[in-house]
Amino acid sequence: MADDDLAWRLHKATHGGPAVAPEPLADLADAYRVSRSTRDLALAAGDRLAGYKIGLTSEPARATYSAAEPALGYVLASTVLDPGQPLSTADLFAPRAEVEIAFILGRPLSGPDTTAENVLAATAAIAPAFEIVDSRWSGGPTTLPMLAADNTNAAYALLGPQVPVPQDLSAITCTLTIGDRVVPGASTAVLNGNPAAAIAWLANHLATTGDEIPAGALILTGTLCAPTPFTGGESLAADIPGLGSVTLATK
Repeated sequence: MADDDLAWRLHKATHGGPAVAPEPLADLADAYRVSRSTRDLALAAGDRLAGYKIGLTSEPARATYSAAEPALGYVLASTVLDPGQPLSTADLFAPRAEVEIAFILGRPLSGPDTTAENVLAATAAIAPAFEIVDSRWSGGPTTLPMLAADNTNAAYALLGPQVPVPQDLSAITCTLTIGDRVVPGASTAVLNGNPAAAIAWLANHLATTGDEIPAGALILTGTLCAPTPFTGGESLAADIPGLGSVTLATK
C-alpha cells in the first residue's frame, strides 16, 4: 500500500537513508496513519516507545501550517540520549535545537476530558530538555500532513535532572546558547503559557484512537524558543531558571 511504502521510506531516512521526495497525503488522518506505521516499524525492529512529543504548540507555528490545533508525535527510547552522550549529526539532514519542559508521568492519563489540573496531579516530575528536530522530507515539510506523517520532525531528546513541578508554569523563561549565539524563550510560547494544557490536549487527542499516556512516559511539551539550526561540533546549552540546565555536545 502507498502509506506502507511511504512509512518505510521515512523510517529508512532516519537510519542513514536518503531524504524522501515530497508527495501529497490525502489528509491529516492519512498522515497520522503513516506516522503510526513508522512507529510500528521501529518497534518491530526492537525499539520501544518512551513517550510523546507535542508540536505546533505556539500560535505562530500553527499559523505556518494553517493548523487548528497542535500536532502529535512519538518519542522512541533509542532517540533519548544519555547524559553526557554526544549527539552524532551524521544521519541528520538539517537539525535544529529546541528547549522544552519535559514531563514524566507518575500515573497514566486518559481522555477525553483530561484537564491541565489532571496532568499536574499525574506528573511525577519535570525536567529541562533539548529536543532535536529534523525533517526526513527533502526540503522540509510544506504542509501539515507532511509534518505529521514525519512524526512532527522528531529526531532526538536529552533530559536534564528531574525536579518537582513548580506552582506557576506560566512565568518560566529560558536561554539557549550555541557558540556565541544566544536565543531567549519563555513558556508563554507553549499553548498560552501552560505546558500542562498541551499534555491535556495530547491525552484527549489519543483518546480518539482508544489510546492513553502510560505511567512513566516522558512528554516533550513544545519549544520555549525558536528552533535554532546548529552543526556538528557545536556545543548546546540550555538554562531554565528555577528548573535547571542541560548541555549537549555534538559531533
